Amino acid sequence: MKYGQNIIILVPMKLLVYVPLLTPRIKYIFNFIFNDVLKTQVGFSSNLAEFKQSELPKISYAEHPVAGELFFKNSDLLLGHNIVQPNIKTTVFGDTIVPFAVDGSALPFDVFAASFYFVSRYEEYLPFKQTENNTFSAEQSLQHKLKLLEIPIIDAWALILKNLLLKKFPNLLFFSKHFSFNPVVCMVPSRSVKSGRIARVASKLISKVGARFTPNKYNIDKQVEIKSFIQSLHDPYGSPAHFYYNRPKDLLNEYQGELRLPESCLKSINAGITNDFRMGYPRTPGFRAGTCTPFHWYDLQLEKTTHLLLHPIAVNDYSLKIDKNFNTGQILNQWRSLFDTVHLLQGSFYMLWHQDNLLSGDKGRPGRKLYKEMLGTFLPLTHDL
Repeated sequence: MKYGQNIIILVPMKLLVYVPLLTPRIKYIFNFIFNDVLKTQVGFSSNLAEFKQSELPKISYAEHPVAGELFFKNSDLLLGHNIVQPNIKTTVFGDTIVPFAVDGSALPFDVFAASFYFVSRYEEYLPFKQTENNTFSAEQSLQHKLKLLEIPIIDAWALILKNLLLKKFPNLLFFSKHFSFNPVVCMVPSRSVKSGRIARVASKLISKVGARFTPNKYNIDKQVEIKSFIQSLHDPYGSPAHFYYNRPKDLLNEYQGELRLPESCLKSINAGITNDFRMGYPRTPGFRAGTCTPFHWYDLQLEKTTHLLLHPIAVNDYSLKIDKNFNTGQILNQWRSLFDTVHLLQGSFYMLWHQDNLLSGDKGRPGRKLYKEMLGTFLPLTHDL
């Protein structure tokens, strides 16, 4: 600490990480966990003499420990620069089963490799059984198989890392995080679930022809009414909703807004988009990327961090289209469980709604009722946070 005239200025202590080889993958996931999730600072060194002499809080991520530091044994995933099927060994950690088991480490698994595997969506670059829309289903994910899908597991692991670090380095400074509730209403009309090739071709023709005319006034009136209705529901809670209107030309043919990697992210980047709200499973609530913290997309093919910020969607109302006779109580209980977990971890809870489920009249009545009850269930305990 530096002392001035009756003023104490806190100088953040940077966490120093020793890595024999600093790869793009290591730099990405360490920066995400420590800078973005835990709100501290991290630096790297591959110089043993420099690392040993440093008085900073320090850890090592290597094959063997250096000298009394907090040691995390690495696995092979973050050392590579190609996309191959990894050999994933699991182990028990608390009441969960976790991947990338290691021995002789501060944790019984490589938390950094596991986090990278999830947040980069590594498994979606490997051969998988495609759905009818050529997308990756939640049931194929490793999180689903390990029963981790409904937990933002990277944020939970990060909290464990924080406790380990504070126990050894009590002066290491972590800045505070704040929970946020973010319903995003997509004001783009959805296509039919059974659209198929003919409808996709028709969509292309309509989009080309439509570009020559002014926007449909009827659709604009619907959007104005929906926005006014949603804002009226939010006003008593002091919590805003977010509205998304225009889908760029390059994204017009994305099926129901589903994310396909890497094509969808590349299209977003080429269209000049910097924020993407599709990182979730349309039919299955949970955390597709294993986190409730927005993150920059890592391009596994080029091995680099991009400027595209992905916002993890925990809930997508698309599931309501599949089950027209949904049970409101059961849905709200499931959503509330996800909400409470994110709130506990001081993360960002994103929900994606679509205008087709919020129309006035009979068609949108179930969705409107659910949205209103959802706010009443979520916000009375949290609107002042």
